Amino acid sequence: MPSSAEKNVRRLSKDDILEKTAPLFASEGYAATSMRDLAKACGITPAALYHHFTDKEQLYREVLEYTFRRRIGRMGEALKEVTTFEDKVRRVMEVLADAIDDDELFLPMLRRELLERDEKRLEYLATRVFAEPFREIMRVGRDLPRGNFRPSFLATSALALAIGHYTLEPIRRYLMPSDTPDDLRQAIIDHVTKLVLHGMVKDSR
Repeated sequence: MPSSAEKNVRRLSKDDILEKTAPLFASEGYAATSMRDLAKACGITPAALYHHFTDKEQLYREVLEYTFRRRIGRMGEALKEVTTFEDKVRRVMEVLADAIDDDELFLPMLRRELLERDEKRLEYLATRVFAEPFREIMRVGRDLPRGNFRPSFLATSALALAIGHYTLEPIRRYLMPSDTPDDLRQAIIDHVTKLVLHGMVKDSR
C-alpha cells in the first residue's frame, strides 16, 4: 500500500515542487540547503523528491528558471503591438518593475547568485533565463540614432535601473522620508522611463 509521501508526490507537479522549494533556496542558499530540507518543505520524502529531479543541482537550476522566466521571460510577447519608442521603453520598465514588485523571491535569488558567483549557475541564468528579455530590450534600441548607444549596455542599463531602485529603496526612504511615493512601482516606472528618454535625446549642437 502506498505511503502518504508516495501519494503526495503523485499529487505534486514539478511546478508545485519548484514553488515550495524556491523560498527555502532564497532564504538559505544553495550550499546550506539539503535535499532532506527541500523534501520536508514539500511534505514528501527525499526519495520522492528524486522521482522528479536527479539531484539538488538540477532542482536548483529549475527553481532559478521558474522564478525568473515566469516574470521576465516573455518580454517579446509584452512588446507586441507596441509601436512608439516611448511606449516600448515604458513597457520594458513595466515588465521589469512587475517582476520585482510582484515576486518577493526575485530580488533575493538574484542577489544571492550575483554574490556567490558560481560560474556554471550564472551561465545557466544568463543563457536560459535572461537571454530572451535581454535581446528584446536590445531590439528596442534599434529606434535610436545609429551609434548613440551600445545595444548591450542599453539592455544592461534597463535591468540595472529597475533592479537598483528596488534594491536601494530601503535606504532611500530613510534619506528622503518626505519623498516616499504612495505607489512605488508606478513612481519607478515613470522616473526611469523619463530618465531613459531624456538621456537618449540626440544632442542637436
